[in-house]
Amino acid sequence: LGTVKEDTSTNAAIPLRPMKALFLKNGWCTPGTVADTILFGKIEPPPTPTKDYVLIDVKATSINVDDVALCQDSAGGGWFFHGKTPTSAEPFIGGSEYAGVVRQVGPKVKRLKVGDVVCGVQDIAMSKSAGTWAEQTLAPESHVIRIPDGCDITFTEAAASVMAVLLSGDMYQRAKLDEVSQKRCLVVGASGGLGTFLMKLLQRHKNVNVVAVCSGKHSDKMKRLGATEVVDYAHSPFEEQLKDQDSFDVVFDFVGGTDVEYGGRKVLKRGGKFITGVGPRKAIGDRVLSCSEWYGWAFGLLWRIVRGCFVGHAYEMAGAMPPVKEDDFIRTVVDTGARPEIALEVSWEEDALREAIRKVASRHTGGKVVINIEPNGGGDERVGE
Repeated sequence: LGTVKEDTSTNAAIPLRPMKALFLKNGWCTPGTVADTILFGKIEPPPTPTKDYVLIDVKATSINVDDVALCQDSAGGGWFFHGKTPTSAEPFIGGSEYAGVVRQVGPKVKRLKVGDVVCGVQDIAMSKSAGTWAEQTLAPESHVIRIPDGCDITFTEAAASVMAVLLSGDMYQRAKLDEVSQKRCLVVGASGGLGTFLMKLLQRHKNVNVVAVCSGKHSDKMKRLGATEVVDYAHSPFEEQLKDQDSFDVVFDFVGGTDVEYGGRKVLKRGGKFITGVGPRKAIGDRVLSCSEWYGWAFGLLWRIVRGCFVGHAYEMAGAMPPVKEDDFIRTVVDTGARPEIALEVSWEEDALREAIRKVASRHTGGKVVINIEPNGGGDERVGE
């Protein structure tokens, strides 16, 4: 600490001083305790980048339910999707989405340069990439998105957009909506961080009629985002409330579970699509599933996809593993002008961070939850400023 290491790729001297991070060092959190037991403090920064890696000063990051699940080793039900087990020697840093500025590049980096404004999603589960709830992160160049010059977006907006490209953007593409034919779409779980982003993509289509299913307290927001009707799931099942209306061409599901699937089948027209980002089990990731539960979910999902080829409507599971392709980010965020609905922005302070994690774990956020790591709210700056 306090020494200086020479960067042979840029000949720039980078001081090796501790950075602040949200991290684990003694194994995983017990499910439901992440907000209370994750550590916040100073740890060793990432090493000087080698090969095709880049070191990024993180300006903003976000908190997602999958981030919480990874901290308790229950992501995807606790099977196959694991971070690197945290130890004192190698702490596990939480978080996956980020936006920031390239600080240093490895000798084989070709596309990016120091000072570039970037964003991305780290592949923590499969590639064991570095987390983003920290002042710096390290990523391979191929996983990093360069935000184009002149793009009107803040660091906090960029950090909250990338996961939406991965899931909401994929769901939108699967719907294959055009600008001509009249369509009816139902969005279940429309008020969350991913649902609101999809609403903004659908809002661009003047020929698409969108009905949102969410808590009634979000009704005004949903109408601002283009919903022609808001169905409060707390009153009665949405399919009962919609039984006398025209059926839907597409049902988008951000909630999961058999109840939503059943309701979706009831309101879909023949030849329609049921597109889910969750699958047949609600709140997967909140706890570790047993072997039989996980295989029941996996084979149940496969059976539904196959069955969709022979019944009146298709069943599709959307989403992909990180990283997000730069072309997809450009097409979904830059070209459309769609921006995430940020429900809560917190500063880089312990009490605020713990409360934000607790809110995300509740699965009732009303939009994205972001962390502004920069002092004095610098993460709210437009990226070109």
